[in-house]
Amino acid sequence: APTVARAMSLNCSMLVSYDLTKRSLVEKFGENKATMFAASCVSGVFVSVCSLPTDNMKTKMQKQTRGKDGKFMYKNLRECFSKTIAREGVTGLWTGLPTFYMRVAPHAMF
Repeated sequence: APTVARAMSLNCSMLVSYDLTKRSLVEKFGENKATMFAASCVSGVFVSVCSLPTDNMKTKMQKQTRGKDGKFMYKNLRECFSKTIAREGVTGLWTGLPTFYMRVAPHAMF
């Protein structure tokens, strides 16, 4: 479930933000490589902001190990979100944003 949630947020935000940004830029500046590149950069920002929380939760759930009681720290994605927010605050969902942007932005560009 965490991998699917991340994929959905990443792909939906990429497709929608790129298409809307490109359409707006083409209306103002015409269709050329510069407008497509600019739309890709903007799309990379949206993708990063929209999908980093689910990516962080996916990573936490995949890396978790059993505690001394034999149970995992997180039972599901919802619990992972709520425990992360309680422990790190809402901004903790976007830990590593600049690095994540550098990782996912090229997917929107090429």
